[in-house]
Amino acid sequence: MDMNRAIEILGINRTRSGDIAPMVKALGMMAYLNTDEENERRKAGQYVLRRWDAYQAECNARRNRRTK
Repeated sequence: MDMNRAIEILGINRTRSGDIAPMVKALGMMAYLNTDEENERRKAGQYVLRRWDAYQAECNARRNRRTK
Protein backbone atom coordinates (compact mmCIF):
# COMPACT_ATOMS: atom_id res chain seq x y z
CA MET A 1 0.00 0.00 0.00
CA ASP A 2 1.23 3.49 -0.79
CA MET A 3 -0.32 6.93 -0.36
CA ASN A 4 -1.52 7.16 -3.97
CA ARG A 5 -3.36 3.84 -3.74
CA ALA A 6 -4.83 4.73 -0.34
CA ILE A 7 -6.16 8.04 -1.68
CA GLU A 8 -7.50 6.29 -4.77
CA ILE A 9 -9.49 3.96 -2.49
CA LEU A 10 -10.57 6.44 0.19
CA GLY A 11 -10.65 9.74 -1.66
CA ILE A 12 -9.51 13.09 -0.34
CA ASN A 13 -10.73 15.29 2.48
CA ARG A 14 -11.95 12.52 4.75
CA THR A 15 -12.04 13.12 8.49
CA ARG A 16 -10.01 11.10 10.92
CA SER A 17 -12.38 10.62 13.86
CA GLY A 18 -15.71 10.89 12.08
CA ASP A 19 -14.95 8.95 8.96
CA ILE A 20 -11.86 6.78 8.64
CA ALA A 21 -11.30 5.52 12.20
CA PRO A 22 -14.88 4.21 12.64
CA MET A 23 -14.72 2.57 9.20
CA VAL A 24 -11.47 0.78 10.09
CA LYS A 25 -12.90 -0.32 13.42
CA ALA A 26 -16.12 -1.63 11.86
CA LEU A 27 -14.32 -3.45 9.05
CA GLY A 28 -11.93 -5.01 11.56
CA MET A 29 -14.60 -6.44 13.87
CA MET A 30 -15.38 -9.46 11.73
CA ALA A 31 -12.71 -9.24 9.07
CA TYR A 32 -13.28 -12.84 8.00
CA LEU A 33 -16.67 -11.78 6.60
CA ASN A 34 -15.21 -8.95 4.51
CA THR A 35 -14.93 -9.05 0.77
CA ASP A 36 -11.56 -8.39 -0.87
CA GLU A 37 -12.68 -4.82 -1.57
CA GLU A 38 -13.60 -4.24 2.08
CA ASN A 39 -10.28 -5.66 3.27
CA GLU A 40 -8.44 -3.36 0.88
CA ARG A 41 -10.45 -0.39 2.19
CA ARG A 42 -9.59 -1.39 5.79
CA LYS A 43 -5.89 -1.65 4.93
CA ALA A 44 -6.00 1.75 3.19
CA GLY A 45 -7.67 3.24 6.25
CA GLN A 46 -5.06 1.78 8.57
CA TYR A 47 -2.29 3.05 6.32
CA VAL A 48 -3.74 6.57 6.29
CA LEU A 49 -4.33 6.66 10.05
CA ARG A 50 -0.67 5.80 10.69
CA ARG A 51 0.42 8.51 8.25
CA TRP A 52 -2.22 11.14 8.98
CA ASP A 53 -0.03 14.24 8.47
CA ALA A 54 1.22 12.96 5.13
CA TYR A 55 -2.36 12.12 4.08
CA GLN A 56 -3.56 15.63 4.93
CA ALA A 57 -0.65 17.21 3.07
CA GLU A 58 -1.31 15.10 -0.03
CA CYS A 59 -5.06 15.85 0.08
CA ASN A 60 -4.33 19.57 0.32
CA ALA A 61 -1.89 19.39 -2.57
CA ARG A 62 -4.36 17.49 -4.77
CA ARG A 63 -7.20 19.84 -3.89
CA ASN A 64 -5.03 22.86 -4.70
CA ARG A 65 -4.02 21.36 -8.07
CA ARG A 66 -7.66 20.68 -8.89
CA THR A 67 -8.80 24.25 -8.25
CA LYS A 68 -6.13 25.93 -10.38
